Amino acid sequence: MKTISEKTKISELIRQDPRSIDAIASIAKPLEKLKNPILRKIMASRVTIAEAAKMGGAPVREFMRVLTPLGFVFEENQTPEPRNNSVTKPDWLQNAAHEEIDWYDVRPIIDDGADPLKEILGRFKTVEPGKILCVINSFVPTPLIHLLKQEKAEDAFVETISDKEFHTYFLKKQKDTPVQSTPEEKVNMHSAETFAAVLNRFSEAQLKRIDVRALEMPGPMEAILGELQSLSAGHALYVDHKRVPLYLLEELADKNFSVHIHHIEEGNVKVVIFPL
Repeated sequence: MKTISEKTKISELIRQDPRSIDAIASIAKPLEKLKNPILRKIMASRVTIAEAAKMGGAPVREFMRVLTPLGFVFEENQTPEPRNNSVTKPDWLQNAAHEEIDWYDVRPIIDDGADPLKEILGRFKTVEPGKILCVINSFVPTPLIHLLKQEKAEDAFVETISDKEFHTYFLKKQKDTPVQSTPEEKVNMHSAETFAAVLNRFSEAQLKRIDVRALEMPGPMEAILGELQSLSAGHALYVDHKRVPLYLLEELADKNFSVHIHHIEEGNVKVVIFPL
């Protein structure tokens, strides 16, 4: 008998029974990412059943439905996770006036087929320390939450408005919050001018160039991570990419690399990565 709960990590489910990958992926389209080995590596160890349910916009009972036939047993008296709009908001959010929050609805960007990461990071950069950005989306942006909490967000809170609308609040760190000892930020969005300045730090002999635009997922991430394993100090990896690599950024968030991105247009993104 394989006893689990809403707090069980997806990685633990997969370890106990690899068939759980296809079972969970069948619940909702956002959860199909688990079929991708690279994305699965990133998501599974960080995300619980309850968090995956939010990502997929599905109730926890759907996980019960697909996992029970595989021999998983939910803890007795287990009840579906309450919706976040019935959960007490943290003090920093309860005490914030509506007009003090920067509300940013990214659903139109996604509906147009574009990745809103560049716009979200740019928007969060303009938020004053101690203030709040609310990202309105049709799913819970779990990778974004992990990414921002690694770097510039003091805390985050997800409020479920409906099965298709989620408000994710990010509290920006105060200026006096201790920062990393290195002067480089780990994720940097650039204009053409500032990106060129980053490139000018390295000679051609110090640059390793790869083009991953023609690769199918998870090819781009595999190629980039493979090159970074052998990248020497004082050298940089220059990547031609089709999009801002959100899952790569999350994978590198707890590693000692600085990432510099110039988003020229959809399908044309330049990335420079080097060790700190």
